[in-house]
Amino acid sequence: MADNKKTWAVFVVLLSLAALLVAGKFPYMFFYLALLSCLIPYWRLRASLKQLKGEVTVSPRVREVGESFSVSYKIINSDSGSFPYLEVPAISGSLSQHSRFLSLEAGEIREISTEIYCGRRGVYKLDSLTVKTGDPFGFFRLTKRLADGGEVKVYPRLRSFPGLDLPVYRQAGEQAAKNTVFEDRSRFAGLREWQDGDSIKQIHWKQSAKQEKIIVRKFESAAEAELILFLDMFAESYRHDSGHLLEDLAVELAASLAYSRLKANLPVTLYSCGLENSPLGGSRIRDYAKIADQLITLAPEREGSFYSYLQQQSFYLQPDASLYLLSPSLSLAGADVLLSLKSKGFSLVLLQLCLQKITGKEEEIHARLRGKGVKTHILAADEGVVRA
Repeated sequence: MADNKKTWAVFVVLLSLAALLVAGKFPYMFFYLALLSCLIPYWRLRASLKQLKGEVTVSPRVREVGESFSVSYKIINSDSGSFPYLEVPAISGSLSQHSRFLSLEAGEIREISTEIYCGRRGVYKLDSLTVKTGDPFGFFRLTKRLADGGEVKVYPRLRSFPGLDLPVYRQAGEQAAKNTVFEDRSRFAGLREWQDGDSIKQIHWKQSAKQEKIIVRKFESAAEAELILFLDMFAESYRHDSGHLLEDLAVELAASLAYSRLKANLPVTLYSCGLENSPLGGSRIRDYAKIADQLITLAPEREGSFYSYLQQQSFYLQPDASLYLLSPSLSLAGADVLLSLKSKGFSLVLLQLCLQKITGKEEEIHARLRGKGVKTHILAADEGVVRA
């Protein structure tokens, strides 16, 4: 096309010089015909392009890994415009990455649709609907942006991990809790006499009538356990993860655990060095979106040690919290950190991620931790099941 433009420019210049030097009707006539053969299509296409409209429809805008979403490019032509050819770009992520060429009559509407598979989490940015047209000889081209493509959020896949028991309650001791929101109404613990602060709903009317005094049902005092997830996103932990298998498994595990807690209206907090706003937390299912929005962009890029990060953050936590640690790395130094936290009163669960199996040295570390009361599990990326 560049050669055509150069040839046409040289031709017009030579013809104009010939018309000026030779003069006469025929040189001027050829000069004007050549000029108008280019200008008339240009003006006509420019006017038609000005009235051309377009729409990009994406459904839905939020997906999970393994699902698909549909994208549709619609081109709406005016009743007075026409295009001998119109170049439409390929839709992002479609099987065919080549542009399409259409001819568009006056008033015609054309639509191009495709399904895009969500292979990994992230933000899928879609190309805008931009069309190109020009004269048949390729001497000039016109471009117009009709609509923005926008983006689609692809959340981590939610999975079930049998063998993982999440904490539900934190026992508050033998003393009756004065605040009834901390009572576990599902755990009946017997009967007792009325005390100031008891709820009328707790009164056992039959026993009260028999004993001629107010008797209330006694429940075990329990509060919602605070679950804190620590997600390892340090580069050193994933140096052998060339296919992103461990990285994706770690994020899927964190998302699944957080979703399970929030769906049960239980509090969860997520720590990770890669999060823009760390920690993230919530206690209702509506809080999941803000956590997932951060998880889709996580990548192991930070330098440093996961267990050093864990130790630093532990100074800001209550020692009766349950810590679930998601990491592919485990060393003697890391085990010492876990044992130190265990001695302070933290409830620890280590979820070590691996590609196929862990080393013999790591097996020994797991045995040592279990012997000291630290729960450990091994999760292989090629199996997707939890091994104690």
